[in-house]
Amino acid sequence: MGWSQDEINKYRQMLRLAALLHDVAHAPFSHVADDLFDESVKSHEGMAGKIITESEITPIIDKIGAEHGFNAQAIAALITGNAFHHNERLLADIFASELDSDKMDYLLRDSLYTGVKYGNFDLERILNVISLCFKDGEWKLGIEYDGVEAVEGLILARYFMFTQVYLHRTRRIYDNIMIQLLRDMLAKETSTGRLPSDVSEFIKWDDYTVIEKAKSSDSPWADRFLNRKHIKCIWESEPAPTLDERKLQREVELQIKDELEARYKPYQVIIDRYQKPPLKFTLSDGSPTISIISKEDPRMTYSLKERAPVIAKLEEPIYVCRIYADADVAKEVREFVQIKSMILRRQ
Repeated sequence: MGWSQDEINKYRQMLRLAALLHDVAHAPFSHVADDLFDESVKSHEGMAGKIITESEITPIIDKIGAEHGFNAQAIAALITGNAFHHNERLLADIFASELDSDKMDYLLRDSLYTGVKYGNFDLERILNVISLCFKDGEWKLGIEYDGVEAVEGLILARYFMFTQVYLHRTRRIYDNIMIQLLRDMLAKETSTGRLPSDVSEFIKWDDYTVIEKAKSSDSPWADRFLNRKHIKCIWESEPAPTLDERKLQREVELQIKDELEARYKPYQVIIDRYQKPPLKFTLSDGSPTISIISKEDPRMTYSLKERAPVIAKLEEPIYVCRIYADADVAKEVREFVQIKSMILRRQ
């Protein structure tokens, strides 16, 4: 790559700081509150940028960076995706891409702590086949041709962790309860109904603070959250094999959703819909998110989709729709959904 020793030292230190701080601004209970960030920051990455550049850690980062020629602003730019120098974009790929260390870490860690095997993959093999490729005038992360199967294993591990753990019906209902509770709290305590954008105010909203506030909250969600009184799943969508059937299924679900929301109070019935692809094969500019380096000519690369037909199907979004109902209305809601679904499908 032609980097001097000074450049290597600089980028190593930048990568260490970015990796350490990229999740510093997660909201209470992590990703549950991702939709509650203030519009001025939009996401936990945006808020992390503010913490890095507008808090007591800013001069510490500046002092560390002074020796290597960077400052806190450069670390914030890496995390928020505003790094303009091509070498810095390469650093960002290491901890924020479809093939990043963050995903590898949380898959193995979550698999261990949940006691499942879905998130396991061959980490050692992936580390051996990760390489660099020069594409579109800059260095990028790539995978050696012989390492395609190892990457397939990683992607399948992520897919199964989503379908079996992250989207588990009990976990999803607690996400819904938590977000409703946070909305009620923020509506009372902030002018915007969102998490504060001011750094000193934002960092007060941690897990412990929310738990303590919930103990005295009059929100109907507080008791469910504190005492684990989650409402039960009474209906779940089944996979539809064809595009036409999927389209019909979505239309039926939306009509049922509208009628249920008109009939019942929010804390009696919750409709939870999730739709997101487990993997992005291409970026907005059409370039591949993961490049496979040609065995015959290292200057040539292919998209993962071209060389890994086993996982090409995973470009389709994971879709789940569930209906949860309080015990007092569960029976009538279940009967209504079953009958209404049959009627709508016959029309």
